[in-house]
Amino acid sequence: MDVYTLQEQNSRLKEILFMDPSVTIVHLSLKEGQEIGKHHGGPARVTVIPVKGEVIFSTDDQSVQLIPGKFVRLNAGETHGLKANQNSEIIIIKQPDTTEK
Repeated sequence: MDVYTLQEQNSRLKEILFMDPSVTIVHLSLKEGQEIGKHHGGPARVTVIPVKGEVIFSTDDQSVQLIPGKFVRLNAGETHGLKANQNSEIIIIKQPDTTEK
């Protein structure tokens, strides 16, 4: 068993917690009002899990308020962006899309 602890990130936007060929786990810290513009996760499915604060998470066709206890899952290549309404921390899990095309 490996145990990881989230550290307070005063100056860093993101920290890679774990990475191997099957998954990348990132801890992202955002200050109130900070935005990450529209982008996509490439050929990976992305799960976004808030652990502190509140963010508005947007795709091309909808926006949702994310708070701890609520998360989103994106398909590979799906465009998205987010804005922190409060100082916030989220966990991002990226997994290669293994569905056949």
